[in-house]
Amino acid sequence: MNSKRRRSGYVLLAVLAVMVLMVTVLAALSDHSLRRALAAADARIRLQQRLGAQSIERALLPEAAKVFDRLEAQADAASQINGVAVPPVKQVRGAITIGGVTFDVVLADEDAKLNLNQVYHMTGQRRTEAVLAKVLGPIAARAVRLQPATRPMTAALVDSGEGNREGNSEQPVTEIPRAFRSWGEVFDLSRLSSGLGSDAALPAATGDLSCWGGDGLNVRRASETSIQAAVACVLSDAGARRLVSRYKDNPKTSLAILLQQEAKTETERMRLGRMLAETSTHFSLWIDASAVARRSLRTFSVTQTDQDGFTQNERFSF
Repeated sequence: MNSKRRRSGYVLLAVLAVMVLMVTVLAALSDHSLRRALAAADARIRLQQRLGAQSIERALLPEAAKVFDRLEAQADAASQINGVAVPPVKQVRGAITIGGVTFDVVLADEDAKLNLNQVYHMTGQRRTEAVLAKVLGPIAARAVRLQPATRPMTAALVDSGEGNREGNSEQPVTEIPRAFRSWGEVFDLSRLSSGLGSDAALPAATGDLSCWGGDGLNVRRASETSIQAAVACVLSDAGARRLVSRYKDNPKTSLAILLQQEAKTETERMRLGRMLAETSTHFSLWIDASAVARRSLRTFSVTQTDQDGFTQNERFSF
């Protein structure tokens, strides 16, 4: 009798052990399935972010030049109708939601922004920092941390014994070296994000600045602040304000005529000719792809068209 009771007890313990094991295995399988489902959902969102960003880039960036030409023509027409100058658009913002992902888009004319590489090579690092302090707001200015990849061309000319000697005319430079190749060489990005309260604030903070501009600042689309900062790299602050004022009073004035009137020497005219232009060939596209409870995917793409009509693209991811 006792042996039967002992055997029954062993069977009961075995059944309980098997039940505990089954519950443990089922819980582990459930947890594994949940993790795989979450991973699959995350992978789907990430794929949607990448494909959506690429599709938007392919659709918008090649058409950027036409978009801004059309907007400039509309601004000119509105100015003639209203009798009041309507500033042309240098960037376009928008948002679209595709497959649960929201894409915040900023299409911009990089040649309508102050080219930091030109400022640096024209004036040196200290003056570039001073220009940034004027163009940026006080919070963003505190995050400036210049880390140029090359020495300024002005220093190279001095070291070679050229550039400032009397009777020496500067030779035109077809392409300046890229001293700043990304915003990480201009800002302490973590400090900038902390100061502005968002890690997505970089497009707004750099709305008047560029590291990817072309041969000159497009005065037809640039802000007065950017034009004045560019001109002040060559003329005095008073001369820069006077040039900007005259141009804004009569925006149809030819840039060549304006430079002829404001520059006192051939060297000043040459330098101003490098800093200013009336056309654009460089355009950019910021895309912030965000989804609920998912990390945003941010991309920045730049396209440039050279004099031979060849197009080159550059892309950054954040």
